[in-house]
Amino acid sequence: MPESKPHPWFQLHPVRAENIVWHWSQATRDEIAQGMRWYADAHHVATAIAYGDAHLGAGMLAIYSPQQGWIGNVLNAARVLREGKGIGGPGSGMFATIGQKSAADRLLNGERYEDILNGPKIRDFAHLIEFGGDQNPDTPSVVIDRHALSVAHGRALTSEEYGAAPVSGSRRKDGSISRRHYDHVVSLYHRASAQLSALAGERISAHQVQAVTWLVRQRLNQEAEQRRGPNPLDKGRNHARVNSERAWNEFRTTYLPNLAACPGTGYQSAA
Repeated sequence: MPESKPHPWFQLHPVRAENIVWHWSQATRDEIAQGMRWYADAHHVATAIAYGDAHLGAGMLAIYSPQQGWIGNVLNAARVLREGKGIGGPGSGMFATIGQKSAADRLLNGERYEDILNGPKIRDFAHLIEFGGDQNPDTPSVVIDRHALSVAHGRALTSEEYGAAPVSGSRRKDGSISRRHYDHVVSLYHRASAQLSALAGERISAHQVQAVTWLVRQRLNQEAEQRRGPNPLDKGRNHARVNSERAWNEFRTTYLPNLAACPGTGYQSAA
């Protein structure tokens, strides 16, 4: 992976493979087990909500993932796939945009998510879920969201700090995706995975390192929140998490009774 030239954001917020390895060292046995299979479990969920079509399910999960917690993401994607039409925008009853509704309709109408999704994060997210990991180990994918970037930085980034990070990428006129700075962070996960694989004496993929440390980061975030006491934003997020978990459990019980569970997020169950 290419090294990024020093960008002002990275000068203010250095990212290091050592921070990723440190987060791994804080993982519980359960977090390692869950993170190692996280994308395989998410693949099972995507296949179930799309009634056997992993590409469709993974693409829909990616479309509805921005600005959404994981369980809410699964619920929204499952609702759209069941109803057979995109949902979003004012009055939709769903925290989703008109753009997401349009993208969902395109996916439902047969377009591939590779031709719809513009950012490297959601494209890699869809890919890893579709295949339950890397389709080709020689071209590994890693999802760099706020938690993954926080892991590489060594502490939880604020929404404002993450929003200023140069990792969003964009679609070029030729259809390719710009991702130089994004891949700078990805390269650190590759470096960490090589170190951890050597220590373990077995292959640990970069996306597995990301999933395990993502779980750790969210647990640490929750522990910090509990120590300081939740602020109004924390309370709002926790309330949304409770509602999402309750609604998803009701939906799953009614429409997907054979789907036992979803991979978790590192937060203790809110419901």
